[in-house]
Amino acid sequence: MSTEVLRFTAAFAATAGLILMLAPTALATAVRLPERGRRITGLVILLIAWVVMAGTLVPASVSDRLATPAGLAAGAAGVVIGLGLILLAGRLIARRPWTWFLLLGLALPVRIPISVGGEDANLLLPLYAVIAIGIAVLWWMERWGTRARSWPATALDLPLLLFVGFTLVSLAWSSDIAEGAVKATFFWVPFVLLYLTCVAIWRQGRALRVLAVTTMAMSMPVALLALGEYAAREVLWNHRLMQANVYSRFFRVNSIFYDPNILGRYLVLALLITVAVAWLWRGSNRVLVACAVVATVDAAALVVTFSRSSALMLMVGLLILALRLFGWRRALATAGIMAVLGGGVAIAASAQVREAITSVERLDKVSEGRFDLVGGGVDIFMEHPVAGGGLGSFATDYSALLSERERNRTRVVISHNAPVTILSEGGAIGFALFAWLAVIAAIVGIRATRDRDDDVGIPAAAMLGAIAGIFVHALLYSALFEDPYTWVLAAGLMVLAAARARGEATP
Repeated sequence: MSTEVLRFTAAFAATAGLILMLAPTALATAVRLPERGRRITGLVILLIAWVVMAGTLVPASVSDRLATPAGLAAGAAGVVIGLGLILLAGRLIARRPWTWFLLLGLALPVRIPISVGGEDANLLLPLYAVIAIGIAVLWWMERWGTRARSWPATALDLPLLLFVGFTLVSLAWSSDIAEGAVKATFFWVPFVLLYLTCVAIWRQGRALRVLAVTTMAMSMPVALLALGEYAAREVLWNHRLMQANVYSRFFRVNSIFYDPNILGRYLVLALLITVAVAWLWRGSNRVLVACAVVATVDAAALVVTFSRSSALMLMVGLLILALRLFGWRRALATAGIMAVLGGGVAIAASAQVREAITSVERLDKVSEGRFDLVGGGVDIFMEHPVAGGGLGSFATDYSALLSERERNRTRVVISHNAPVTILSEGGAIGFALFAWLAVIAAIVGIRATRDRDDDVGIPAAAMLGAIAGIFVHALLYSALFEDPYTWVLAAGLMVLAAARARGEATP
């Protein structure tokens, strides 16, 4: 069987698994399985599809070794040992599921630079291991009966099923099947599994508190490393960033991340969580002092990223939090005054700012070609208006639009705008499903933030603000659904909203 056929098969199998897991009961009556059995079967199919898809990306040098008897035996032994370790870890953690969320909080920001098939990549390898362990934890909890038998349904189930399912199926007509398989293997399938696992054991694992504390604690060494890089004028991992810093007026840092913008996004998430924690525990001087220290260090590190998209993300997230904490009148009035004063000072003090806001050409240059990429995405959509170019096709289709001279002059062909990427790769169908998903998430999140109970309303506002901030960040940097925090925050917000709707107590 060819590699492409395997990839298509895995993509369609993953979609079938999603249907079994997320389809409402009324739409799944044709499947003669009880509710719990249907969802567990879907989870197993989705997991197998992930493994098969990952197998198609194994470099030729490794697959040739595995083809030999010795290599095959070693590979089989490695798989058995790996599965055994995952099941053992799941068994140890299942009695205390909060420890899985502790591992999750530690793994979420960690990316390991490796070389795959001669190409450098920064992969979330620890997170993939934690996701696999989480599935094992879920299996043990189901077996022991320590988890509620009914799988928690959320408002996002149907739109998520249709959007993700269509995205995976679009691999069948993608102009870059290899890139689509990479996206499916390293982002779409594992992050759907992450979302489903979080939803299933969120309440038993005291996830909200564990993830909040872990993120705040993790942000401190990350931020201190960034400040150390700025003081030493050296950065890690990213050789392009090193070269760019030589010719730039600003020295940008990246800490443990490859890109300063991703570092900025992470620090903003930590800052939003810190503000919410400080407000909830404002009666404790110790908590307030700890939050002040974390916020000061994280904010200082955010400054030296010089990430404009992260600064905008912080403003959006704080505004949504302020709407819940102080009411919409005071929050919007304060935001308006700050925008007028800050914008007026910037316009008056900088000729470059005045030029940027009055010249599209200058604005495009300042944005490093973002406008050209957006225009190219729209052109791709016009060529594939209904179903798009398929998963992973943007860079290939965008390059095909350029002349040879333009290709030689263009440095970036990867989309930096998530909605435009969805529009070009998914067409009108994919974009409509994305819009439906976003609207449902926004409505559910807004309703949850209006809860008078601070233990519900403030965490919901923090999570909604973080998701909205990531979306705004993704308008300039992309990586909306490629960011695992999007899926974890969405899972938490949906569980919180579902518990509120049922009138259940929330931890």
